[in-house]
Amino acid sequence: MWLHYLKTAWRNLQKNRFYALVNISGLAISFASFIVMLVYFNYQTDYDKWNTSLKRVYKVSLEEGNNIKETTQAPLAAFLQQHDPNIEAASAFQPAEDYELLISAGDKKIYQSGSVAADSLFFEVFPYHFAEGNAATALNAPNTMVLTKDVAHKLFGNADAMGKTVKVYNHIDFTVTGIIQLPDAPANLNLQFVYRDPFMKQDNFWQNYSYQTYIKLKHPETQAALDNELNKIFYDYHLKTGNQTFEQYKNQPNQSSLFTDALQQLHNFPKHGESNFKITLVLLVLAVFLLIAGAINFSNLSIARAFTRAKEVGVRKVFGSKRIHIVLHSLLEVGLQCFAALMIALLLSSVALDYFSRAFNISLSFLDARHIVFILLQILACLVFIVLFAGLYPALFLSKFEATEVLRGSINKGRRGLFFRNVLLIVQLTLSTFFIIGSIVIVRQLHFIETKNLGFNPSQVVRIYTTQATREQNFEATRLKLLDIPGVEYVSKSTTVPGDKYIDTSTNNYKFRGQEYRLNSVRVSIDYFRTLDIPATQGRVFDYAYSQDTDYTAIINETAAKELNIDNPVGQQIRLYNFDSLPYTIVGVVKDFNVEGMQHHVKPAIYTTSNKRTDYRSGGAILVKINAANAQKTIAGITKVWKNVEPDFPVRYSFLDQDFQKLFTGDIQLAKIILFFTIISIIIAAIGLFALTAFLAERRTKEIGIRKVFGASVKDITLLLSMDFVKLVIIAVVIATPLAWTVANRWLQSFAYKINLGWSLFLLAGISAFIISIATVAFQAIKAARANPVKSLKTE
Repeated sequence: MWLHYLKTAWRNLQKNRFYALVNISGLAISFASFIVMLVYFNYQTDYDKWNTSLKRVYKVSLEEGNNIKETTQAPLAAFLQQHDPNIEAASAFQPAEDYELLISAGDKKIYQSGSVAADSLFFEVFPYHFAEGNAATALNAPNTMVLTKDVAHKLFGNADAMGKTVKVYNHIDFTVTGIIQLPDAPANLNLQFVYRDPFMKQDNFWQNYSYQTYIKLKHPETQAALDNELNKIFYDYHLKTGNQTFEQYKNQPNQSSLFTDALQQLHNFPKHGESNFKITLVLLVLAVFLLIAGAINFSNLSIARAFTRAKEVGVRKVFGSKRIHIVLHSLLEVGLQCFAALMIALLLSSVALDYFSRAFNISLSFLDARHIVFILLQILACLVFIVLFAGLYPALFLSKFEATEVLRGSINKGRRGLFFRNVLLIVQLTLSTFFIIGSIVIVRQLHFIETKNLGFNPSQVVRIYTTQATREQNFEATRLKLLDIPGVEYVSKSTTVPGDKYIDTSTNNYKFRGQEYRLNSVRVSIDYFRTLDIPATQGRVFDYAYSQDTDYTAIINETAAKELNIDNPVGQQIRLYNFDSLPYTIVGVVKDFNVEGMQHHVKPAIYTTSNKRTDYRSGGAILVKINAANAQKTIAGITKVWKNVEPDFPVRYSFLDQDFQKLFTGDIQLAKIILFFTIISIIIAAIGLFALTAFLAERRTKEIGIRKVFGASVKDITLLLSMDFVKLVIIAVVIATPLAWTVANRWLQSFAYKINLGWSLFLLAGISAFIISIATVAFQAIKAARANPVKSLKTE
């Protein structure tokens, strides 16, 4: 029986090649889109799951009032391990993330990102696989270093790296005590080499807030209980003064408290900070909708073509076929087409995944050895769902035909199946309109953030990556050398550089007029505001003409002035609470300028030329403003001078405007994905409308011929065939508009600065959807209307 079903299903596909091709191509495209997003979703939910013990690892962060500090005090890790018996290991470290350090072995020098300056217990918390060396002792001794296999090969080639010496910034020697193999899985920590931190002062230096703290528990416990336990320890042994109890302290406003994030939840569900999981989930849901859109094409055509197979069903029933046999035969035919679509989709998705991997700088593959069985099961379940979704209703619809009615030719074609088919078409058109609106919103928002005034001028500003010694102790000599280069206008330095991917936005306590305020502290040099072309709205910017500007003077931004609740702060004094004894005199207020991208509001900030509180900030750079004329010669001059400034370090620089543009990389990638989905949804909808219009025109061939004989014009026939679709498009636009507005508005909430969702945007999207849909329908309608009526009247 099954062999017979298979043969007849194959014959039907050959007989109706055009419609089979439409079904298979639509499903293949939507299948491929779904597979790509499924693999991407699996990747995003797989962070730090490469070892089961990581379930017990937590990141400890600090909340002071409304200020969240992801970096904590240097001694905190050892302090918590000492007082909490359930902590198996605790580690404090400084990850450099994408920041590149110069490391060398002999004559081989490379700039390498992913460095981690850590304490001796780092590998007790993070159980990386040691290809060589011992995890328990690798960082016990001072000046020890562990390399990944890739970095070891870069420095030493095929030679044994164990016991060899590696210099960091040509300054400190480290001995290689281990080689690790990174897991083939995504991780929150960008790690390429780990070295024992030579500057760590864990015993007593609680003012150093530059370390990340991670703990590993002996036994699992609820996060609420863990947070409460850590805070009680933190209060009892560090914060407590007088007879105040922990419960009394907790109820005070703006108190300091610790909180934890489970490592495996950190990427998608951080307690504070940004998460891309909602966007990832939305993309997967949209991919599912695309898949359903492809299935809708299939179902609509199957319902429409059911009447052409009515006699076949009638004959089968006369010869004893039951309804279940008709349904199974129809589902088998659907299954063949779905399987063919899946095979094509796997080829398409392999190409698309390669593109996505390069665009997102990640490794995506549905043949990932760790998850291949899981992914294949997901795809198989999806295939079964689509076979049932696309084929079950048409199969049931087809099986309901009565043999006597069919064979007498008295079956009423009327509007049977029309309602369900129209509902499916509306769903499909709604999806396409939704994507069109989404694409327009994203493109407009990206254009807005790319063209919005940042409050400073990043054009022709060169950022030079330097050692801390050059940037701090030797800055004045370096500045004078650079100013001698033709085309260099200003030279400055800063601990916070606009456009940095990782900016230290932690704040400090300041006292102003007897009140305590939290402001972001930034240390700059005198020409900083001139370098970035940032004007003063009150007072003045720093100036070499004022000798006091090298000491206790300060400039605040407009947001800080509002925070301090003073109209004219110039001449007022502000004190860094509990750190520097002398107050700063505010000499100016500068216009607000954005350093973190459009997702964040400008924060209240204070700028000083001398501030001990910023000594432990990582990052920072020297900024050089150059003249646009002969810029290449100026860069060449900087490169030449730099050989004398830092002879051991090849000059590395970037342009500030390009660095700032990189902050929008994620949004640009999202725009590309949504645009991709939009194009796919339009193609799928167009394919479906094209095929359905062709079939309906084919069914009404004789009617069209008769109308033409009685004088109907091409325009009349086109309107006749198109009008039903026009109504469906209008309904789809009406449904899609509020849905798209809701989703777009939620996405825009992630931006501090955003466009307004005006009615013109939705009108443009609706018109676009209308034109695309009607143009597709009209093409087939005009073709049918222009057919020879003589031939039309001869059709059966």
